[in-house]
Amino acid sequence: MREIVLSGIRPTGKLHLGNYFGALKDFVRLQNEGKRCFFFVADWHSLTTLEHHEKIRENTSEIIKTYLSIGLNPNKCTIFVQSDVPEIAEIAILLSMFQPANELSVLPTYKDVIVKHPENNNAGLLYYPILMAADILAHKATLVPVGRDQEIHVRVAKNIVRIINNRFGNILPIPQIFEKETIVVPGLDGSGKMAKSKEKKNTTIDLIDSKKAIKEKLSRALTDPQRKKRNDPGNPFNCNLFKLHELTSDEDIVKNIQQGCHSAEIGCVDCKRCLTDSIWNLLTPIQERRKNITDKDIQNTREKGAREARESAQKTLKILKTKMGLSS
Repeated sequence: MREIVLSGIRPTGKLHLGNYFGALKDFVRLQNEGKRCFFFVADWHSLTTLEHHEKIRENTSEIIKTYLSIGLNPNKCTIFVQSDVPEIAEIAILLSMFQPANELSVLPTYKDVIVKHPENNNAGLLYYPILMAADILAHKATLVPVGRDQEIHVRVAKNIVRIINNRFGNILPIPQIFEKETIVVPGLDGSGKMAKSKEKKNTTIDLIDSKKAIKEKLSRALTDPQRKKRNDPGNPFNCNLFKLHELTSDEDIVKNIQQGCHSAEIGCVDCKRCLTDSIWNLLTPIQERRKNITDKDIQNTREKGAREARESAQKTLKILKTKMGLSS
């Protein structure tokens, strides 16, 4: 059977290199491998933590535009917005009847969020795994690309499927996590992975950044703490930016940077200048495609995706309601 892929991104801000290497690059590859792909904007999910709700519409359009600019093709995959598919919410209600309530409150993802943000302990956070299971099962996805922090939610979906299949027969496929090499893109401040949040400001390189903006951000970025002077030899593997070189620079450049850092032939300023060029070379074709994407293109993509996603979800919803004795 043709594998069905589903993954989404929450519209909480501009997408950056962490998003690109952690997810978007794989989206394009999976699409081009001929799999049946559903890529969505998880706007309902964003409501659990997003403070500035007035930005959701703008951020949603921005993500669709980014999807198109990196090479996702609406004729090869389905690009949709979560809230444009109301069937997902109805499927989530049905799935919730098969999920033990006590298990949700002890999930580490839930506990971690409420520890960091105790003022925002809303029911949506508790219900998050059920809604994510509905996202997956609505389209009978068999392959789910997610970050490590979301893998436990895929396991919740798998457990729900097993319970439903044991009761009603094998009506849903068991989704599997898309296995891939874990790529951690470092934030520019050296405090962890590249991410956009209240606690981590100015640590990302966004996919829409100009070359000047990239240069300015890298100029402030943390490097090898042992290189206090220009002629101090360093260890590139202790440098916060060397991983970015490995991800964006040609092999010869990476080799030269590694050797030059060890021997102090290359200083941190030289390293950053070279990295600026490498990142800009990566982003240039993305930004060139972006220039040609109109508001009409975004709207057409969203409407086409909604039709396709609703048709897919309606089939699953009908099966579930019929098996559960509800009018379909």
